[in-house]
Amino acid sequence: MLEDYINSKINEAYDYMQNDSEKALEIFDEVLEIEPEKTQAINGKGSTLMKLNRFDEADECFNHSLSISENSSALLNKGMIAKHRNDFENAMAYFDKALKVNPNLENIINILKSEIIDANDNADETVNELIEKGIKLKDENKLWDSLDILMQAIEEDPSCENQANKLIDEIKTTFEREFIYDDGDFDINSKVDRLKMQAIKALIKENNPEKALTLMDLVLELDENDINTLNHKGGVLFICSDYQKAIECFDKCLSIDENYTCALFNKALVLRVMNKLQDALNCFDELLKTPQNYNKVKPYQLEILDKLNTRAIT
Repeated sequence: MLEDYINSKINEAYDYMQNDSEKALEIFDEVLEIEPEKTQAINGKGSTLMKLNRFDEADECFNHSLSISENSSALLNKGMIAKHRNDFENAMAYFDKALKVNPNLENIINILKSEIIDANDNADETVNELIEKGIKLKDENKLWDSLDILMQAIEEDPSCENQANKLIDEIKTTFEREFIYDDGDFDINSKVDRLKMQAIKALIKENNPEKALTLMDLVLELDENDINTLNHKGGVLFICSDYQKAIECFDKCLSIDENYTCALFNKALVLRVMNKLQDALNCFDELLKTPQNYNKVKPYQLEILDKLNTRAIT
């Protein structure tokens, strides 16, 4: 009698699933209070959660179902969740496992796998177009536009990261040359100045940013408020793509001297590379309050304003 009642409630929940998913969820939960390891109810609850776009919770349901017994329903649905997340490799693996458990699913699984193959083909074509556009823009010296497009390509398909990053590194090298510092004369008799000279040599002549960072940290152990070294360290961290720590160095400089132009300009460049347009613009606006900064800063300000206006229009 109990088994008949449970089965009738499961059928009722499936009837509700199409038009009243919340009601279906209530019934599945009621069944699972009586029989917590009823895989049909667990899978039904997972499917209902998928309809409600609660994919993480649905995934947990199917994991629970599979911990009780390997079943094609849970495997198929995990494949569909992976497909929804654009995790096509795992989606294919789950579909293959589901087919192995239940060969009768061959037709539906072939359709689902074909959709993934088509999606991959379209994604590859889109990414290739983005990278080609990024290269064209770089060659035209439209570096910010090129950077934005290449970052978009990586978002579309992380597997193209190595290819895109080679181009991004070339662009970053150009921006790196824009960073400003306030190096003065060094005193050869000063231990701190000797360390600074070694750090600059490691960076410029030896192309060894890791060694430069080590030497700069030694300087900062002797004087944590050495503003020149902090500014240099921020530049090296940018080279190493550690943007957040670079920002922290520039902020430390500005906490020591709020009018330290070098750090404010360098911070603005890093923020722009991070695509934090409004934050970068705020820095450039502040720099333009000092007339001698106009020629260097104004093009960056105008580029960001144009980008923000374009976003607002679209």
